[in-house]
Amino acid sequence: MITAELRYRSGTRVSSADLWRNETNTNGDVIIAHGINSWPALLDQFNRPAKERTAVIEGDVFLYKQRKHRNRAIPLMKAPSEVTDRITFKEWLQEVTKLKKIMKINVKSTEVIRPVLQYLLAASNDISSPVVLHANIFRSPRSIEPVVDAQEFIEGTQNYYPDATISIGWTKNNITEIPLHHRTFGWREVFRLLSLIKNIQQAIMILLRLSLAVHSIEEITFLLGIRDTIAVVIWSNENDVIKDWTPLASLRSGIYSQRVLFDLDASHRNILHLLPAVSAQDNGQFDKNLWRTIEFPYASPTTSGIISSNEGVVFLGWQNAFLISLQTPPVFPTIQRVSSKLVFVKKRHYRDSDKNEKHGLVIYLVDKVVDVQSPNIEYGIKVFIGYKGQIAIENRDTINLEYQTKAIGQLQKENCYYFELIDRPRKLRNVIVSKTGDGGVDLLLQELKHSSSATKSVCIALLMILSIRILLFTY
Repeated sequence: MITAELRYRSGTRVSSADLWRNETNTNGDVIIAHGINSWPALLDQFNRPAKERTAVIEGDVFLYKQRKHRNRAIPLMKAPSEVTDRITFKEWLQEVTKLKKIMKINVKSTEVIRPVLQYLLAASNDISSPVVLHANIFRSPRSIEPVVDAQEFIEGTQNYYPDATISIGWTKNNITEIPLHHRTFGWREVFRLLSLIKNIQQAIMILLRLSLAVHSIEEITFLLGIRDTIAVVIWSNENDVIKDWTPLASLRSGIYSQRVLFDLDASHRNILHLLPAVSAQDNGQFDKNLWRTIEFPYASPTTSGIISSNEGVVFLGWQNAFLISLQTPPVFPTIQRVSSKLVFVKKRHYRDSDKNEKHGLVIYLVDKVVDVQSPNIEYGIKVFIGYKGQIAIENRDTINLEYQTKAIGQLQKENCYYFELIDRPRKLRNVIVSKTGDGGVDLLLQELKHSSSATKSVCIALLMILSIRILLFTY
């Protein structure tokens, strides 16, 4: 059990990682007092010996509508079996504030968001402990639990209680009914999450079920690599059956281990403690310091732009942004290379059509970057890798019509490619990376690298200046 006394300043924004890590042991375990929704449960917390008290108090809030006065609705904690034991959210807040514990408030419906935030705002001068506001805004397969409206939850929290940590989760389901190949937190789900949190400045916690997390280490690592105020809490119950714990051991011992927390069933917690430590390896997939992000205003309601992680970079939505390489070249370069693993992620309800031919990755090679007014650059060399496997290289600067200025090709359509672009110019050109198309298909670039060399090298040239090699992967 956790025994540390909490000392937090009211009105300060606390990192979600610091918020929980200070109250856990070295294994990343966080012991939460779940379901403190009644007077007896609250009294039990007050009467516990100090050594047995948990550092996190969790309550579930819904909106109770009276039969006689239908226009009156009261935020109430999840109803226990005994009516006399029920407690309103206002009373719960007053009592839990006295405990000076981390408060985790689970908002169970969209209609209760505003009343909860209003009560928190009114009591803000009395609250000295961190507040975590949680909502299940995504639906799990075969779940009957209603989802909370994501936009209303996030915007309301930002406006009414910006010092809270925003916690995001998925509705509960019976994991035993889900086929094994669907027990994963895939890139499509990651991109849905990214579109919501892109512009959030508050600390963020992401709650993932153990059965999904163990098959989604790459995706979790990407999220943790975005910024230090993002943390992941992995939870479980007795229905989670794990055959291979090795991926979880590597996550617990990895470079982001300080922001990976575990709220596990007792049997799973014991197994996790027995796992040997795995040496952390930093693959250095993407160096954000070597690339500059430029974003332009856009009118579409779809979230668009670039999200960079230490593990790669994502292009979301419409074409409104690009990356410029800041790589310092040698004085007399003879060759430069751009390489990456490219993953296309199509939105679930977006249909394949002829418009998809415009979706893809674009790399511009330009002599100068001057007064760029949009992400669509009209000069220089343009290299295109399309969602449907099209490739094209076009030199839009040449004025000598004796030479071919464009070449095209067609690859087998896959969701994932690895490409290497080799440029052998007379002088080194600037490298700009962008996407084309609307918000129906998003892009993920992993292991994006730009390098140049001053040594002599033999290069097969296309259009006399450029070559591109692409390897196919099934993803």
